[in-house]
Amino acid sequence: MMMLVKYSGSFAGDSWSSVQCEYTLPVGLRPPIEVNGVVCVSNGQTSRMLVVNPNGTIRCANMGAAGSSEGCVGSLCYPIS
Repeated sequence: MMMLVKYSGSFAGDSWSSVQCEYTLPVGLRPPIEVNGVVCVSNGQTSRMLVVNPNGTIRCANMGAAGSSEGCVGSLCYPIS
């Protein structure tokens, strides 16, 4: 089986801003290691990263440089047992 996590939204535009999902993944759906994927920003500014941690938290973060407050969308997929 595979787990798909998708993010769509926007948040503060400084270099290292991030937003954490209010929902925590249940134990059976968590990855054994941190998994991450690039999130595309609508105006092409600095990329963001979508991160799912082994503790079940999900976070989307600006990755330095100028940052961006524009809307973005991205997803990642990982195997679960």
